[in-house]
Amino acid sequence: MELSVTDYLLELPEAMHFVKVQELSKDGTLVYRMLSAYGSGSFQIFRFEDDLLFILVAAFTPKNAFEKVAEISEDYLEISQFETDSSLFKVGGRKTQQISKGIYCYVNTQKKTYVYCEKGKPVRFAKIILTRKYFDTFFRLHYGKDYEQTKSAKDYILRNPNQPELNFIFQQIRDCQAEGQILRMYLEGKVLELLSLVVKGIEQEQKHISVTLDYKDIRNLKKTVTVMKNDLAAYPSGEELAKIANMSPARYQLAFRKHFGTTPYEFLKEMRLNQALLLLKNSDYRISGVAAKVGYHNSGHFAKLFKNAYGIGPREYRKVHGIK
Repeated sequence: MELSVTDYLLELPEAMHFVKVQELSKDGTLVYRMLSAYGSGSFQIFRFEDDLLFILVAAFTPKNAFEKVAEISEDYLEISQFETDSSLFKVGGRKTQQISKGIYCYVNTQKKTYVYCEKGKPVRFAKIILTRKYFDTFFRLHYGKDYEQTKSAKDYILRNPNQPELNFIFQQIRDCQAEGQILRMYLEGKVLELLSLVVKGIEQEQKHISVTLDYKDIRNLKKTVTVMKNDLAAYPSGEELAKIANMSPARYQLAFRKHFGTTPYEFLKEMRLNQALLLLKNSDYRISGVAAKVGYHNSGHFAKLFKNAYGIGPREYRKVHGIK
């Protein structure tokens, strides 16, 4: 059965064995708790702009593995931050992917989606769901009535999900202690902040770089990103990455900047800082241990990079979350 985005999201909690908490659900905010026979945890859905924008926040642990399959008859963009890696995901005929900790983005173009959660393992995420109408309207308002490049905006966010600012926005969404209309105003403001990062990124893209990339080049560039992501503590050289991409070192540097809008080193640094943010909040590692886990053996240097990215030092960040 094909569903609209609204239908799918409103049916999702019940399909995942949650029940609505009536006394907490009002004014476009829906709060659910998981039925004890199926696990424990909570699920929240915030509805905005006549159901053109949704924010989901969930933290639960299922007693049994479960899967959810749906076919949605509406285009939408999903940007998520996962604090766990216990889920699998698939869109259309693509391969099933393990969802790793961090930011995950995809565009659904009316294809079947498949989600699988493992038995007894916690699932924690925050998601922003932007319908095509909301996304297109935002960029037309920003660029004017003649703006017809929403595809480039989507391409940009799909290529650049690792921005530390983007990661921090999701942490602020999860951690906000406000309630009622103040909370809703805060959350919607965070969505606008996120989209402003996309606008800024598009305007700063290095389109002047004179290198032409074909499908094979882009696929090889993504292979180097996978290598970096699989071991954030490693120090791959430019020559090693270029060899994986089947390019000369000079062309690899230009090609990477052309496609991702930044250098391989900066891209790796962003992934490291994103992982550090999650480790500081969800692990017992000392700050020096977190630094080492993400490739920095000098904790002072790590703390400086962290503060430059997030505006707060790692020690202060832990204090904010009540972590010693």
